[in-house]
This record gives sequence, structure tokens and C-alpha cells, in this order.
Amino acid sequence: MFSPRLTNNLSKQQNRFASILVSACLGILLLPLASLANSASFTGWVANDRGERLEGAIITAIDKTLNKKFSVYSDQNGMYQLDYSAENPIQIRARYFTYLDQVQTVESSNQNVTVNFELQSASNDQVRRQLPAHVWVERIAKISPEIDREFRIECMMCHQQGNNIARWPTNHQQWDDVFNRMAHKNAMVSDDTRSKTIDALLAAYKIESDDDIPRIPPMPRGKETTISMTEWAMPVGTYMHDIAVGPDGLIYGASAADNNIWRLNPDTSEREKLGHVKPAGNSLVGDSLGLHTVLAGPDGKSMWFTYAQGNIVSRYDILENTMKVWNLSYFDGIYPHTMRFDNDGQVWFTVTLTNQLGTINPKTQELEIITLPTRSMLQTLFSWPPIAGLVAQIQRTTSFSLVFEREARPIAYGIEVTPDNKVWFSQYNNRRIGYYEKGKDAITMVDTPFGGPRRFRADSQGNLWIPAFTDGRIYKYEPASEQFTGYDLPTGASDSVYAVAVDPLDDTVWGCGSNSDTMLHFDPKTEKFTTYRFPSLVTFCREISFDDEGNVWTSYSNSPTTSIEGGTTTIVKLSPQR
Repeated sequence: MFSPRLTNNLSKQQNRFASILVSACLGILLLPLASLANSASFTGWVANDRGERLEGAIITAIDKTLNKKFSVYSDQNGMYQLDYSAENPIQIRARYFTYLDQVQTVESSNQNVTVNFELQSASNDQVRRQLPAHVWVERIAKISPEIDREFRIECMMCHQQGNNIARWPTNHQQWDDVFNRMAHKNAMVSDDTRSKTIDALLAAYKIESDDDIPRIPPMPRGKETTISMTEWAMPVGTYMHDIAVGPDGLIYGASAADNNIWRLNPDTSEREKLGHVKPAGNSLVGDSLGLHTVLAGPDGKSMWFTYAQGNIVSRYDILENTMKVWNLSYFDGIYPHTMRFDNDGQVWFTVTLTNQLGTINPKTQELEIITLPTRSMLQTLFSWPPIAGLVAQIQRTTSFSLVFEREARPIAYGIEVTPDNKVWFSQYNNRRIGYYEKGKDAITMVDTPFGGPRRFRADSQGNLWIPAFTDGRIYKYEPASEQFTGYDLPTGASDSVYAVAVDPLDDTVWGCGSNSDTMLHFDPKTEKFTTYRFPSLVTFCREISFDDEGNVWTSYSNSPTTSIEGGTTTIVKLSPQR
């Protein structure tokens, strides 16, 4: 069932005006009833067991009936106000590093309730389990720039390194087994990096004494407390690799685990599986199509998807409830990945394993492929579709890396279109970005002073904002001056930003703190970060989307999803104070 906000481009403004007018009239007539319905709130204070008020405590309403959580943060006086109404009993949880969670049950939240918390100190072992992954990665000794880059690219690509599940091996053989399992998933680490990194991991994660605790990251302060977050847990067995806000105001999720498109209605919390528009499997990968990326189309009525393993690009018409599918031959290119639209409404996407750009010709509706430059003959060989496909297939059944040289695979990854209509791309494993010029059929390459350029975006001035995944930084690149400017993350160099997005309201930059359970917000004017801490642990977000009300959307997409707190992937809305 579609949201009443669904419109098309021709009638969008008229419908919006009519909706505002009707809402205003109804609001005047129903104001007394609305006030009663929305008056429910929880207020109180959070203190520790010494009576000291705690700023930045995370207060969460847990609604098990809707599988939904709503969180706010205590202010400098330890006070909070949490507005959440429900007919059913809900739990209110207070959380703060170094203290035990405290949960209180409220039978009905359709009334004003005072709930105070006095948190008890956690043991050192409990504190170690609370802390986010990046404070553990800080303990891993640096070996060399090349080995450190390779480790972070291959071993932190899809999940956090340093969380509880990542720290369990206690000897060389156990870590070797972990690397073997990851090799099956195409995390191809060279033997030199494997052996040297295992020693560093064992030393970093070894607990020398009961008092051995990593750095405790600060809880939110000041502006960092002026945000609310809503979390919708998705069904067990799903894995929302990416999510995006649709033109109908609903949230579309690309579930890589079951290859289904899921749709969340934020107003009702209804989760809907669109299994009827699932493309058929193929003989090479079976039903494991690897649904990956979702993007709203510029026509105001479509959502676009890539199925990375299935080599499929699709367009879902949300008005007609139909899907059009384009199949990419494995002999032409492998693993369609991230998508963007250019200024003419033409879709572009990276083809990751074979170092290419893909596009769908708007006139012929045919899928076209553009091969990107490499640094060496070895990279060219490993990017050739027959070799890249063979390596990927064999790797799934072997426990050693078939790539014997670092950066053998360039890995075309992020993509963006700047206001001048240049199609930019990043080579994640190649320390390069570049752009393709339509009409000229020309490609220009730019070396980056950092490793792991991942999902990047452009601001309204044409500047690129690029996450340096291996360096724990975000960079601004100005094409006009060819100048890079780097900014250290407030969470430290051990954090890794998977993706950034530029806020359409003010050109500020949002970034996924994928190894720190945070969302980072950067203001280019002041050159200052604000760190927003997620209410849940082991999150690893991958993509960012915005709605018309100024909310920021993402998903907890750590792989495996069972390691996410709660055991399943989660769609998240961040509502900052504007």
C-alpha cells in the first residue's frame, strides 16, 4: 500500500499545496485532540552510583510490539525528555559507557511519566564489551603503510574489526582459520600481510590484566546531544546492504541476504517484502544474486537497484509496481555496484571486479560498458572479465589468496556526478579517482594522497568529499585547483568512513563512522566535526540518504548481521536539531 505522499513530477507542487491546506484546516479543528494524543513524554534525570548527573547518556524507548526504538540524549544537567506514545507496554533504557545498562518498564506511554536512572558501575570485563571497535584497532601495531592499507581494505571492508566477535582468536592457528574463511568471501590477503598482521592482532587483543582497558571514547556533549534517532529492526534473515528514501516517502532497502527489496513505512512501522519483483536467478550464481545498491530515480516514480553477484541492474516502477531488468554478461563485466544519475537523467554505475563504468543508454535502453585505466599489466590482467570471474569463482572454494601482489585489483567503487556533468569514480584498491566526460569519451585519472577512496559525493560547488577508508580521514578535493585537503576524524585514525553524503539543505558533509558506531557531521565553513553516537553497538553503516524534512537515513549493515546488537539489520533515522 503506497503512502499518500506519493506524487509524480507533473502534479507534485499542486498536491503538496493541497495537502498543506487540508492539513492546516484539520489541524485547527482537531488541535485539542492532537494535543492530548501527542502529550505523552518521559522525563527525568540520569546519574551514576555516586549521584553525579551524566551528560550524553542514551535514553531509548524500546517498543517490542513494533520492533522499534526511539532514542534521545541527556543534556549537561543529566536531564532528558523522550516523547513517544504507545498503547502497549514499553521499556525505557539508559546507557552510558563504563556503567551497566538500566531498563525500566512502563505499562502505557500515553501519559507523562517521570523515569529517573541511577546507573551502576560496570566491571572491567563488562566495559571491554561495551567499547566500540575502533578503540581496539588503535592497539594494533603499525607494520608498514602497504600492509596496513591491505589489512584495512580486505579485513574491514564489510564489517567492523575490533568488536567482540573479531577479538576471540587467541592463537596463530585460530587467526589463520579466520583468514581462510574470509578468503572464501574474496578477502584476498597476501601471505606476507597475513602472517605479520596475525602477530599484531594477537598482541593488540590480548588482555594482560584485569585493568587492561582500551581508551574509553567520550559520550556525547553539547550539540552532540541535540539529536534523536529512530531504529526499525528488520526481519531476521534480511541484510539491508543499502537503503534509500523513495519519492513516496517510504524507505527502500536492498537485502543482500534474501535478494528481496524491502519497504518501510516510517509512519506506521510496516515492513513490506516486495518478493514479486525479484529477478530470476542464473546458472552461474544460482539464487545468490547479491542485491546491493538502491537509488531513487530522478523521474519521481522509480527506484533503481544493482544485483552485484547476479550481474543485474533493475528499475522498479513504484506506481505501476513493475520491474525492468538489464542483464550484464559476465564476459563483459562483473559486479555492478554503486549508482548515480547525471544531469540528463542517465544512470551510471561502477562495475567493481572488472574496473569499469556502466551506463544505460537512455535512447536505446542498452547497457554499455567503459573500461577504466589501470596502473600495470597485472592490474589489466586481473580486471579482464574472464580472469576476474575465474579468480572470484575459485576463491570461493580455496583458503589462500589467488592475488599475490597488493593492489592487483583496482576495484572501481564509488561514483558521483559533479554539477559540470563529469562522471567521477574511485578505485578503492588503487589510490586513485578519475572522471569520464560524456561526449568526449575521455578519461582523466587523479592520484590520491591516501588509501581506500570509497563512496564519495560532490557538493553544490563541484568539490568532492572523499572518505579515506584506510587512513581514518575525510578529504576535500577541488577539481579546479587540483588541491586535496585532509581532515582527521574526531573518532581517530582507527575509524573507517565507508561513505559520505552531502546534505542538500546546507552543503555540510555526513559520514559513516563504520568502525566506531557513529555518524559524523562535518561543517566545511567551520571545519569542525560533530560526532553523533548510535544507540546500538556493532553498527557499520554503508550509505546515507536524506528526506524532505531534513532527516538523515542509513542502516546498520555489519556483515554478519548477527553481530549487530539485536542480531539483525536495522534501518535508522537521525533527526538533528536544525
